Amino acid sequence: MSIRIPSVFLSAAVLLALGACATPAQQAAAPATAPATGTADAAQFAADWSEHTKPLYNYGPGISPGTTSWWVPSILPRGTYRVIRRVGGQPQLVDGYKFEVDSSPMKEIRLMLPVQYSNVEALDEKYVLDSKTRTR
Repeated sequence: MSIRIPSVFLSAAVLLALGACATPAQQAAAPATAPATGTADAAQFAADWSEHTKPLYNYGPGISPGTTSWWVPSILPRGTYRVIRRVGGQPQLVDGYKFEVDSSPMKEIRLMLPVQYSNVEALDEKYVLDSKTRTR
């Protein structure tokens, strides 16, 4: 019976340690405030912008903490694309993120975006009227 008691304490200690490690990560993942950048008025987009968006696919957690990996579909035509999200049906630029699709058919593009963004889409840059945002 003396062997069983230390193993129970050891198991409990391991569970407590794992629970303590998970708590700070959950707190860090939730942003304290809404990001100041990444907002855009609908006037910054061409009238037919919604017909030219393509969804990006969520591939789970990114490489670094606090990021999400997004896969760009390979069916996009060549060009430069901006990352947007819809808030209340209106488009918003996502912190100036953009990417370029070239003629390489085997190239896989993945974007690492902050976790606060969901349901992001790619929009050809020619449908963004104000292209003076920063790139990453």
